[in-house]
Amino acid sequence: MATGKSNGSSETTPHELRSISWWASALAGILVGSTLAWLRTQRNFFFLGAAILAVVIIVLTVRTVRRRARHPQMMEVKTSWAYNIWALVLIILAGPVQLVYVPDDISELTIKSLILSVGFCLGIHEVDRALVKGAGSKQKA
Repeated sequence: MATGKSNGSSETTPHELRSISWWASALAGILVGSTLAWLRTQRNFFFLGAAILAVVIIVLTVRTVRRRARHPQMMEVKTSWAYNIWALVLIILAGPVQLVYVPDDISELTIKSLILSVGFCLGIHEVDRALVKGAGSKQKA
């Protein structure tokens, strides 16, 4: 029964440019945030933490390269102020926060892990969203 009205389901083409989903950014944020928190404080976690970070970096890199191959307009995107701010947040979480704050006990480690996980989740999602938004405006022009 075709009425010409949308039934609320969003039909997307396989080559439509979309930003990273919340579940994927949450998974990456939790993995990176908790791994960085534990990596700095636990010696026994060093090799496992390095392997987790390597897998996350490789997966995100491969997904980015494949997505840019499907969407060439992403190669010419100018960065926006939102992209720059969220990229700076990610750099601060990965760098200075690790050097300045080293937790002493498990409660502090848990708090640091939660803060880093939430920060990386939001940062990854918003950086990608700003990049996709810039590519979408590039495509319309």
